Amino acid sequence: MSDIRSLPYWVGHFLAVASTVVGVYLAAVVGFDVAVKLTLVESDRGTYYLAESMHQELEFNAANMQKYIDKVEGKPYVYKEHLAGIKLNDYVFQASKYTDSVFEIDPTLLSQISTFYFAVGNAIQAYYDSNMASPANVMTVVKRETKKLQEQGTLDRLAAYNAVLTENLKKQGINVAQPTY
Repeated sequence: MSDIRSLPYWVGHFLAVASTVVGVYLAAVVGFDVAVKLTLVESDRGTYYLAESMHQELEFNAANMQKYIDKVEGKPYVYKEHLAGIKLNDYVFQASKYTDSVFEIDPTLLSQISTFYFAVGNAIQAYYDSNMASPANVMTVVKRETKKLQEQGTLDRLAAYNAVLTENLKKQGINVAQPTY
């Protein structure tokens, strides 16, 4: 009982409680900081893979549409035979609806990509769904949107965006280099 009344007893217990509180606080701060950094790195990595996949898909679509444009270039009329098999690959674009990473891409860039898919996709869909959409009208939309995609530099800007993401991830120690198969 005499220990409870002594000053060293209370000072020792106070220091033990204070050091426990400070230690728990510092551990929580460091743990929170690490968790935030990890979340940001994971978010950047997810955004990189989405943006890179979107870039490759858009590049494929632009090249594919250019083949059809070249096929009808200089011809006075566009026939159904010229558009045989025309399709838009939109798997990545459609899948991007289900990820938050899509909204980390520059809004102007995302809007340009979305406009291309919307206009070209609707024109092709209308062509296949009904006989009312003429091949010439479809090609008018395809030419206009493909040209706009090139003039706006959408593919180049998306590639530059991906390069910046790659560098940021490399600085964090994450390698996102394309595998060679």
